[in-house]
Amino acid sequence: MSSCVTTWVDAVRSYGGRMLGERLDSWLRGHESLVDVLTALVPAAVCVLFGLVTRSDTAYFLFTALLLVPVMLRRRQVVACLTLVTSVAFVQWLTLRDSTGLLLANVAVPLAVHAAAAYGPSWAGRAALAAGLSGAVLGGLSWPLLTGSVTMHLVIGTFLASTVVAAWAVGVLQKVRRAQAEALADRARLLEVERDQRARLAVMAERTRIAREMHDIVAHSLAVMIAQSDGGRYVAASSPEAGLAALATIGDCARQALGEIRRVLGILRDGPAAPQPGLADVPALVDRLRTSGLDVRLTLEPAPGTVDPGLSLAAYRVVQEGLTNVVKHAGPTARAEVSVRWSTAGLTIDVLDNGRSTPNSSGGYGIAGMRERTGAYGGTVTLRPRPGGGHVLSARIPVPA
Repeated sequence: MSSCVTTWVDAVRSYGGRMLGERLDSWLRGHESLVDVLTALVPAAVCVLFGLVTRSDTAYFLFTALLLVPVMLRRRQVVACLTLVTSVAFVQWLTLRDSTGLLLANVAVPLAVHAAAAYGPSWAGRAALAAGLSGAVLGGLSWPLLTGSVTMHLVIGTFLASTVVAAWAVGVLQKVRRAQAEALADRARLLEVERDQRARLAVMAERTRIAREMHDIVAHSLAVMIAQSDGGRYVAASSPEAGLAALATIGDCARQALGEIRRVLGILRDGPAAPQPGLADVPALVDRLRTSGLDVRLTLEPAPGTVDPGLSLAAYRVVQEGLTNVVKHAGPTARAEVSVRWSTAGLTIDVLDNGRSTPNSSGGYGIAGMRERTGAYGGTVTLRPRPGGGHVLSARIPVPA
């Protein structure tokens, strides 16, 4: 029981320590100028207090101020801070090496070296290390002022050099960690942008799919209904039976379109559970158009094997769109021929008519939708005028063996 309590207490302390460290780090990064000022003022206050206690001369206080004031600029003006601190330290060594000697304010040197390595360009970090080590050598030669062995001078020089190297190493490590953090932040931003782009592309693809499905369903049914309503209006007076047949065809087409729209909406809402039309439904499609008065001849070869449902749907939509164009543009006396053939090269679909030829045979949304459907399987769709009148709609879809 006691071990569990101890583990829980350690976990709470660890979590609390991490939270405190994160808050402190966030505060320090948000108040960099204030931190730099305090970094200079706190050592300055200690040095001034020490000078008052030891009754130091004016030179002590002057060099203390000249060394520590530039530390306030250690992040905003890295090169200027390094230049001022090292220059003042060198002048101090020239003027005070035989009197006052080493000052507490000389802590500004490792602070400037650290700032140059952490916040300055690479050359500034190298220059700071060289200047700091040179100062350590000069300090080791001159101090301690008391008569001593060579070992004491080596100890002082090694100590000064170690502080410089440690400050430089910590600065380099801090710079590397900051660069890594910035790289991770950039990568996170890029991943977020990529995720948003993928979401937008997915939405656009879904919108395109919905528009394609609705066009294929509604355009075909409306074309048949318009043709039947126009024909029924002309023959209703002379042949009431033909008018009633046209109305019946219109009702059948409307119910067919309503059923397909409900099927599409069901797919969008619940997923692909409802069956989709395919090549097996082409004869029924042709029969409906024959009932509406269009002369259609169908050649449908059986598939050599199992057909992918998506491919079967694409083939059905190609036939449907081709016949819709015949109803809309070819004229009331046009004759259509539909051919669905299989070969070793794949599936070939041709929809021909002998009606009117239109100047623009590039097609509209329907042709674009067919090209998208067949393009998903590596196929192509072409629409061209037919010699002697009419058009030829051809689709070629390769099917793996």
